[in-house]
Amino acid sequence: MSEVAVAVWSSNQHKFVNVSYKRVMARKSLDEICHYAEVEIPESERSLFHKHGIFQVRYLSPYITEGRGEYNGKYGYHPVTTVYIDNVDEETEKSSHGIIVSGRSKARDIIDSKWSDTILGQPTLLQILRKIAGEFGFDNDDVICLPTTAGDITKTVNSFSWENESPWAKLLTIADAQGLIITSNQLGGLYITQPARGTCDWGFAIEEGVNVRHPRRSESGAEQFHTYTVKASGGKATVTDPTCPNKRKLTINLTEFIIDRDKLLRRAKTEMLRRREDKITCTLSGWGLTEAQIKKLGGTYHKEIFWEVNLLTPVKLPSCKVNANMLISQVEYTADSSTFSCDVTLVKPEAYR
Repeated sequence: MSEVAVAVWSSNQHKFVNVSYKRVMARKSLDEICHYAEVEIPESERSLFHKHGIFQVRYLSPYITEGRGEYNGKYGYHPVTTVYIDNVDEETEKSSHGIIVSGRSKARDIIDSKWSDTILGQPTLLQILRKIAGEFGFDNDDVICLPTTAGDITKTVNSFSWENESPWAKLLTIADAQGLIITSNQLGGLYITQPARGTCDWGFAIEEGVNVRHPRRSESGAEQFHTYTVKASGGKATVTDPTCPNKRKLTINLTEFIIDRDKLLRRAKTEMLRRREDKITCTLSGWGLTEAQIKKLGGTYHKEIFWEVNLLTPVKLPSCKVNANMLISQVEYTADSSTFSCDVTLVKPEAYR
């Protein structure tokens, strides 16, 4: 029987220690570099949680082949996310004492920092990301490209500098221009990959009446514009969204970058597609593959078992008139002492390609 565990880093024991919890939630999104997690804990566990500490959400199964030593061979475990604690909030009422701990991935420190620097020598995007992350305690092995067998899949960058700001916006702009995305991994590191990666033969599929509880479709035009213009180094590209009949305009200025018109046009198109906000959210039982599917893998090393962002997944939802491959743009996992499920948000893959 699979379980969800929460473990907090113990500086005294120099290892993660399992704790009891009332409820846990973890969220991953393609539009947010950091994972976010929060856990509600009983008062008995309060002394183990401190701001800037670390906790990890784990998935336990008898069919996971890694990490079995930590659970006396009964379970193996995969980390779902690893976060640094931002807040410990306590609320006391007459009959209860609620404690909510929340945090984000390690990349929060880079995103929240503001400073100035320049990286010279026409490095690749991966080399730039490793240099910046290295200043915040990331090793080179913590910042990788997927698939790992492909080496450095990024291209060179002519110049990269920033002035009293976080470099993240510029890193993401370069990644988008190269047709790539940057996000956090399950251990708190960072990876660069191509958008809309496939699910191999692991068994991921979303099908109404099989594993979907509540499909919900939503469309929003609140952040949508009629024309999108992207400018950089004297060049510009403009696209028009025929699905948005108003006259709103959005202009994005990319400073200090030399980007050809094709890349500017790509940036304008992806901005348009993402702002159309046509998405489907499905509540699914479990956090990924079933126990039978995990067992069938014959071993879980280097294999995906969770619903994860950026997975291109077969979707059959007759009530939403969908029968196509869709991209997972967000996953929100929830669990309490007896049940666990997740909300998966699906979009058309063109918005990230």
